[in-house]
Amino acid sequence: MNIDARVAITILLKGVFYKNDNEKAWGELIENSFSSIQEYFEVIGLDVFVDESEGYAYLKHKEYENEQEAPPKLIQKRELSYKVSLLCVLLRKEIVDFDMQNESSRVIISKEDIKKELLLYLPQTFNEVKAFKDIDATIKKVEELGFLSKMKNDEESYEIKRSIKAFVDTSWLKNFDEKLQEYKESGKWN
Repeated sequence: MNIDARVAITILLKGVFYKNDNEKAWGELIENSFSSIQEYFEVIGLDVFVDESEGYAYLKHKEYENEQEAPPKLIQKRELSYKVSLLCVLLRKEIVDFDMQNESSRVIISKEDIKKELLLYLPQTFNEVKAFKDIDATIKKVEELGFLSKMKNDEESYEIKRSIKAFVDTSWLKNFDEKLQEYKESGKWN
């Protein structure tokens, strides 16, 4: 296996691999070494998912008909808080709206716009400072998940990463709707 294939493997192990991260390793992944890289991860129960049109790839658990044949899971699922889930849904919607109106592939959103959108769905509070701190923490968490990336030339703007489309899909949205109903009924918004 050549160095670019090993670089692609390493980037995939760290998280979502965007074409822009390393175009040479991306080319190796897509054009020359996909089958050997796929075989490499298959041994440990992972599949390589690639969306060439959007320019990203990531690892996911391989589906087994018989779960007893499956190796232990390496990638843990995490339950997200209401606010983080809500922001992911809003960002996903932002990409859909953007794609209908633009031909550019980069979706940029300001921190102020994110705050305005989130405030529409959160309960009103008398402590605005706390509300904005909570929103900042939520934005930071979504950034850590890899769905937002701070712009280098503008600290108050973010690029919405297109990989969010793969994670916030129809089944995810259905689960979110169910959770949203639970939150409404319990009055718990954290």
